[in-house]
Amino acid sequence: MRKLLFAISFCCALVLLSATHSLKATKYHPGRGGAGWVTASGERIDNYRLKRYEIKWVALSHDMFRNHGYRLGDTIMVTCERVPNLNGKWVVKDKMGPRLRNRIDFLLPLGDTIGFSTTTVEIEKL
Repeated sequence: MRKLLFAISFCCALVLLSATHSLKATKYHPGRGGAGWVTASGERIDNYRLKRYEIKWVALSHDMFRNHGYRLGDTIMVTCERVPNLNGKWVVKDKMGPRLRNRIDFLLPLGDTIGFSTTTVEIEKL
């Protein structure tokens, strides 16, 4: 009986971790007046690489880490119909403020919006 309960709980955990989540998306910029130059994962933001779009990093709200099993360093697949430039693989490198819920923040170069407006995106952990 214990083995059966363990197997069921393990399968349920896998389903929760592999689920698609719908989040409100915003953007943030590094540096002065922005988020700083070091992420919660300890990575330093290279502005040159960021401007060349070699860095595709996001920050997630704390509830995504706590309730859905996301971790710093995870790669996620983003899908967004309204802003197709956001589609693709992004790496979770930062955390948002603790009061925010069900959110994702895209790291973009200062002054660049890539056609961005506040929108909703779907994410899936890879």
